[in-house]
Amino acid sequence: MSWRVAGIFFALGVLTRVPFQTEFLWAHDSVLYARAIERFDPLDQRPQAPGYLYYVLLIRAVFAIVGDPNRAMTLVSLVAGAVAIALLYIFAARLYDERTARASGAFMLTAVTFWAYGGVAYPYTLLAALSIGCALLFWLAIRADTGRGPRLALATAAYGIAIGFRFDLAVFLAPLWLMAALAAGLLWTLASAALGALLVMGWFFASAAQGGGVNAMLEAFRVQGKFVDDRYSVFGDLGLRALYGNSYELARYLGRGLSFLAPLLAAVPLSAGARRIELSDRRRVTFVLVWTLAPLAIYIPIHVGEYGYIFSMLPGLCVIAARGAIALARGSRMPRSLPWIVATAALVNAAVFLVSDTPLSARDVVRHDRGVGERIQRLNQPDLAGATILAAYDGLVVEYYLSDDERLSTNHVLISYDPALPRREMSFSTRVCNTAGDACRDRDPVIAVWDDLIRVSGSGWEEITMPHGAKLRVARNMNNIKVIIDGLSVEVVR
Repeated sequence: MSWRVAGIFFALGVLTRVPFQTEFLWAHDSVLYARAIERFDPLDQRPQAPGYLYYVLLIRAVFAIVGDPNRAMTLVSLVAGAVAIALLYIFAARLYDERTARASGAFMLTAVTFWAYGGVAYPYTLLAALSIGCALLFWLAIRADTGRGPRLALATAAYGIAIGFRFDLAVFLAPLWLMAALAAGLLWTLASAALGALLVMGWFFASAAQGGGVNAMLEAFRVQGKFVDDRYSVFGDLGLRALYGNSYELARYLGRGLSFLAPLLAAVPLSAGARRIELSDRRRVTFVLVWTLAPLAIYIPIHVGEYGYIFSMLPGLCVIAARGAIALARGSRMPRSLPWIVATAALVNAAVFLVSDTPLSARDVVRHDRGVGERIQRLNQPDLAGATILAAYDGLVVEYYLSDDERLSTNHVLISYDPALPRREMSFSTRVCNTAGDACRDRDPVIAVWDDLIRVSGSGWEEITMPHGAKLRVARNMNNIKVIIDGLSVEVVR
């Protein structure tokens, strides 16, 4: 292992992400974190339960320096992503050897979704960094010839603190803690368990103190759990049907994250020589597989929310892909081909991000981000200055900038809806009455559909394309016209 190479990976992780730092909040959850900078309250979705208090405190500290919520979060994403790449190199070197370490780092560096998320206001690159760091400490505790107890305590302390940043790590890393505990003495195991419990309790009560008390925190957990169960989990109304939906989404996210690494993953189990080498150290292969696959216990039966969730699995998959590249070079009896195999896979993945126009490619990131500003600028022009904005998944982002007088005119009316709700029909009226007792006002008979994912049908639609490719779909002369909203479909019936 070389600290110089680790430093190079860190520098590349920063330099390759800097050109793709975004200006606007990325999505719904980004707004929740931005609001948490102002006031931490999981019951009020600032952010959603369990609250991720330590992440909120971190972005608050950066916000105090940079003065912009989005910039604070993107800087954390940038640095955490670079740290994750460097840590994976170090970890893979400890697990295997220098060849595996360099290939793992190169694969993580060029993974499409991991590259994209290094510049957006999401905490998922931090999820990867924390997972790798804790796994490294657990592995050092397992393989130590002496001092396993103190190493377990150190790893447990890091584990307990990491849970305060990402609560899902409590489940994902629990099997690794158990493996490390079984390798240590009983007294050190009990002491470490007590230390971990104290750290988690400290995070919980600190969150409760910030977020309205213990009862409010427990209620926030209950509300969030019910929301997930009702919509995604096998424990809700969907029952076993949730397995299909979650598995499909997981496969989609993994496919986008891995891209051309998938064939290398298959090389390990398909090669007899590779299987023999891996199984020569059963404890190591068990550790890698448990670390990589433990999140499936949550993602398949309960919920896998979006692309960033798989960053808990991506580092381990990059290590396995690196072993697959080595197996492929060895099986072809051309060991010198290994650098070419690794470089080809890394460069092809980099090309998918840099050149293609696929989800979370560079072009898609720019279109998504600059599209926010370009839509705002277009909506502020006179012909759309009083339009009713219809938004689904991006509704909270629009609401966030709708409340900013410097961004979007307050003359607009926002209709933000959940695509999971049942079909509904309404007759568009130019008369707006917000709440009982308020004076009503007139609005323009114009609808502007914000989300690119929303499909429009019926007559009278005009498509306005922004300079970087985002779109507004506009329907004019809408007074007393019926509008049908069904999931991501909006139909105008004249």
